[in-house]
Amino acid sequence: MVAMVANEKKPLKPLKVNFVPGWDVGPDEIKTKQKEDDSLKKYWDLVGKPVEVGKPQFFSKKDILYRTYSGKRDTNEKIQLVVPIELRQKVVSLAGHRGAGKTR
Repeated sequence: MVAMVANEKKPLKPLKVNFVPGWDVGPDEIKTKQKEDDSLKKYWDLVGKPVEVGKPQFFSKKDILYRTYSGKRDTNEKIQLVVPIELRQKVVSLAGHRGAGKTR
């Protein structure tokens, strides 16, 4: 119990983020693009609202939109950044995805 209290008093370490070549977008730009993206309005409206079990839950942290999701097979909850439409092609290309036609 004493160790637990001592750990609570330590300052939090900053999150280490790996550099991704080609990804020159910072949190402020993501915030702006998410807010400007009309296709995300319905998801912003769902932030904090209760959802059915198995459905994605949307939340905001530091004004950035995320969703939590757990798959049918893998029940571990995953947190996913909601990517604004303007950045989706860039994210897909950085991930190395070749599109649905190339996966067959």
